[in-house]
Amino acid sequence: MNLKRIVSLCVFALCFFVLSFNTIAQSKASLSNEKKKLEKEIAEQKRLLSDTKKSKTLSLREIQLINNQIKNQEKLIRTINVEIENLDNQITENSTELNKLNNKLELLKEDYQDAIYAAYKYRNITNKAGFILSSQTIAQAITRINYLSQYSNTLKRHLNQIIETQNNIKKKSEVLLQSKEEKSLLMQTKNSEKEKLSQQEKEKQKIVSKLKKQEKQINEQIRKNTIRQNNIDIAIKKIIDAEIAKAKASKLTTTTKPTSSSTPGMLKLTPQETALSADFENNKGKLPWPVERGNIVGKFGTYSHPEVSSVQITNNGINILAEKGAMVRAVFNGVVSAVADINGTKAVIIKHGNYFTVYTNLMSVNVVKGQTIKTKQTLGKLYQESGDPHSELHFEILKEKLHQNPSLWILK
Repeated sequence: MNLKRIVSLCVFALCFFVLSFNTIAQSKASLSNEKKKLEKEIAEQKRLLSDTKKSKTLSLREIQLINNQIKNQEKLIRTINVEIENLDNQITENSTELNKLNNKLELLKEDYQDAIYAAYKYRNITNKAGFILSSQTIAQAITRINYLSQYSNTLKRHLNQIIETQNNIKKKSEVLLQSKEEKSLLMQTKNSEKEKLSQQEKEKQKIVSKLKKQEKQINEQIRKNTIRQNNIDIAIKKIIDAEIAKAKASKLTTTTKPTSSSTPGMLKLTPQETALSADFENNKGKLPWPVERGNIVGKFGTYSHPEVSSVQITNNGINILAEKGAMVRAVFNGVVSAVADINGTKAVIIKHGNYFTVYTNLMSVNVVKGQTIKTKQTLGKLYQESGDPHSELHFEILKEKLHQNPSLWILK
């Protein structure tokens, strides 16, 4: 094989390997971070579930927490499966590359043996002194010197390529072995997580059985929660309506036809408020949580209760289970529109241009109406119900009067 062609193939193979390795490394780091995040969430859900079981009156929350735990456990197993699939691809690529390197080494050795044989066959010519001194002219002597020098350098380069290829084979073999060992460990982890998932499913069935025995109490609990939430929704609506009415009275509304994402009487914003609205919108999916640590136990929208299908739940926001008496914080810069008393607890509404964020079920508040708020600034403390090991925050996001799904706005 032509030496130039061999060198070109080496360069191409090396570039391909580097690019493939970088892509795999990035994917591996991303999957590893996702796995760590899920493991952390599962551990937190397990802790919350353990605390919740200590209270005999919180069975509804148990099923919500175990469902969250199962969902994250399934995500974790899917993430591990992707890691295993990536490793399989990596092992296949490394095996292919190793075969190519071994084939290349054989060709290099054959070419080198041919060159050594040729050197032996024409050893009289390669007797440098005699070969040069037998030249008929100075020009011929110089040509012979250059030829011998090039021949010697070619043999050295060829030998270096053989040594380099042997080193690459050794490294590639080590990487291949490491990938296989890593896959073996991942398979063990996957089997362990599948066992955990099976245990969680069994635990869920036990909780469901317990819920069915307490159907009357559960229905009553759901009824009370629904009434309480309806009262909260009415109070929030009044506050938002009052904000828009105030803007109308001040002639700060537009006369343009409303779009599908707006409502009649859309607020006319100042340049600063317009910029704030745009900034808020651009941070969709990146807003911090309204509590430092929490778990969503009530999702957004209208749906049947997971275990009592006859009960319809309408939630204009999300319910977040947090540490007992946890501090509540603003998810974005804004101005306090209202601080209100609702059903014996307090609520804070913050205006972000034409967006509003709502924080309810607070025991105490340390902000006032009209106050400018910064992201993550503390708003107050969550209500601590007697006998409940945790506190629960009801959190909403609205664009004017249109409710948004907060789960799509806060960090995943």
